[in-house]
Amino acid sequence: MSSSARKPRRPSSVSLSLASNVSDLPGVGPKRADVLRNLGIETVGDLLATPPRRYIDRQAFARIADLETGATQTVAGRIAAVTVRFIKGRRMTTATVTDGSGNLTCVWFSQPYLRRVFKLDTTYVFSGLVRKGRLGPSMVHPEYEVADAELLHTGRIVPVYKTRPGLSSRQMRVLVKSALGACGEVEDAAPATLRKGLGLGDLAGAVRNIHFPPDPPAAEAARRRLAFDELLTFQTLFALARRARPCLEGGGRRSADVVARFTARLPFDFTSAQQAALDDILNDLASGRPMRRLLQGDVGCGKTVVAALAAAVVADGGGQVAVLCPTELLADQHLGNFSRFLEPFGLRVGLLTAGVTGSDRAGLEAGLADGTLPVIVGTHALIGEGLGFKNLRLVVVDEEQRFGVLQRTRLLRHAEEAGLLVVSATPIPRTLALTAYGDLDVTTIGEMPPGRGVHTTTVVEEGGRTAALKEIADKVNSGLRGFYVCPALEDSASGLTDVRTVKSEMEALLGPGRAVEILTGRSARDKRAGILEDFVAGKTGLIVATTVIEVGMDIPSATVLAVEQAERFGLSQLHQMRGRVARTSTPSFSYFLVSDGASDKARARLRALEATSDGFEIAEQDLVLRGPGDLVGTRQHGIPDLRFALLPEDVDLLVRARDEAFKNVATGVPRGEWRGWIAGVGKMMEGKTRMV
Repeated sequence: MSSSARKPRRPSSVSLSLASNVSDLPGVGPKRADVLRNLGIETVGDLLATPPRRYIDRQAFARIADLETGATQTVAGRIAAVTVRFIKGRRMTTATVTDGSGNLTCVWFSQPYLRRVFKLDTTYVFSGLVRKGRLGPSMVHPEYEVADAELLHTGRIVPVYKTRPGLSSRQMRVLVKSALGACGEVEDAAPATLRKGLGLGDLAGAVRNIHFPPDPPAAEAARRRLAFDELLTFQTLFALARRARPCLEGGGRRSADVVARFTARLPFDFTSAQQAALDDILNDLASGRPMRRLLQGDVGCGKTVVAALAAAVVADGGGQVAVLCPTELLADQHLGNFSRFLEPFGLRVGLLTAGVTGSDRAGLEAGLADGTLPVIVGTHALIGEGLGFKNLRLVVVDEEQRFGVLQRTRLLRHAEEAGLLVVSATPIPRTLALTAYGDLDVTTIGEMPPGRGVHTTTVVEEGGRTAALKEIADKVNSGLRGFYVCPALEDSASGLTDVRTVKSEMEALLGPGRAVEILTGRSARDKRAGILEDFVAGKTGLIVATTVIEVGMDIPSATVLAVEQAERFGLSQLHQMRGRVARTSTPSFSYFLVSDGASDKARARLRALEATSDGFEIAEQDLVLRGPGDLVGTRQHGIPDLRFALLPEDVDLLVRARDEAFKNVATGVPRGEWRGWIAGVGKMMEGKTRMV
């Protein structure tokens, strides 16, 4: 017997609030409370804010004589007999059900207690898959309940919940029904005019219908109402976070002299999009309020030089700049770029990674502490404890989708008033930017520098692999250089093509003067540097690599890319890789090789890459096909999984929720009804708001 069954019965009429502990509900003992806690359910509000995963339509009743084998159907019938016997070491409970038109045999294994549950000559409702039995139709482990009670598990639209061992979907339905009865009507403080404008129902009805809808349209209407409340909560937190940013005493700094000297040294002119992005950043730096800005743009649009100029302005004014990178490869690349841009101004740039130790690390730490080192580029080592800055004024986070919110903000603990510039070469659709980056202003560089060569993308089916490898080899033998990306580092039982296999294949096809090298995340820094030096010098014709080349690989002489089993990668990830070989006026080529086992959906995604080179268009398609979590990993951003909202389908709700939240926060103290609304939503989604 379970712990919940042994727990003393409480009165059926329990009065609780959303903040009440879930263990106050009848049927929740210590063990079941632990299971619920593992699902993130600690309060009654948490329980009601946990939507079903799906619904099963069990509304239509059938006579036993009309049951169809292989269909899931619902019948109402009287219990004629119940027996328990052993079958191959297991107890089998059998109930014979009749409705006057025929008999139905219902079977349950390892549940002998059901003999005491079912009462003879009592009518029950059963729902399950109909099978052809020896004596007529049968159901194995059907749902059941007494016909004269309010139906929860049969005869209606039935909710199906996420479960754990010790907590079935059936038990969840009972708990949710108990919670709805114990809490009564959930108070709705949302203005009626706003609800009407969005076509949303009242909150109490939405909470009830998300769990026990009378029909599918009612379930969808409930989801949209709760989705709006959910999005409003997030956007309000973002708006409050912006309002709470500290101000710098005496305002910020904008140095026209630094900008003029910096741009004069460049061998190119800024595009109009780069100039507009620079103006946004410089205005932020001069505003006196800490910058919180997302700088995004397609691969190769010139984001790095804009970030470097912002760093020059800050460092020239006596502030310190930290540039956070996800990989050593990208950190090495930025060390070279920032040094080239900043050292002519007398601004030293340091590099801090996990591999920098001993006296070298001590020297960097001392320079940061006393302010003599104005700019530091590094990996996660910059986030470590014990590192101190004298005057940190700007944090640049590159390829931010690879970091979490908590990671990027740990650097800001050194100075809350420091600016934050988040840089992403994965174009982010507005829908996702408003959700995952709601606390940031967004600047987009939507223009590529002039003079880029034509890039040709080819999707290669399995039958064309041999010919494609020969074509790639011919290009490399002719003097071109390229990358060959594999999904696996070593031989894998999973069937992934690994780097060693591809290296052997390509060496057999290439001429003796075109070396092939392997580059992975495990490659030592010195070895990696040597491989890249040989590649730039033309001694190496092809680098076979894992996805380590996706970011931080800025070698214009590379013009050929091949990706094995490309269906295993996302569109945006493949577009990033493609950007490694389309950086000059020289024509470039990408080959995306597809496995025989790839799905039609995967093939359709890859064909989208053949059709366009616009990273924003690709990102929009990726968002629709894979969802926001798959696109940039919203879990990493500290955004909990959206329970009710669906993106991009609910973009209208998202935009309206954002407008409402920022408008009310900007006007000072929100209206009483609006403030109550947010508080109520926060209670219902307490576990989620704690995470943001």
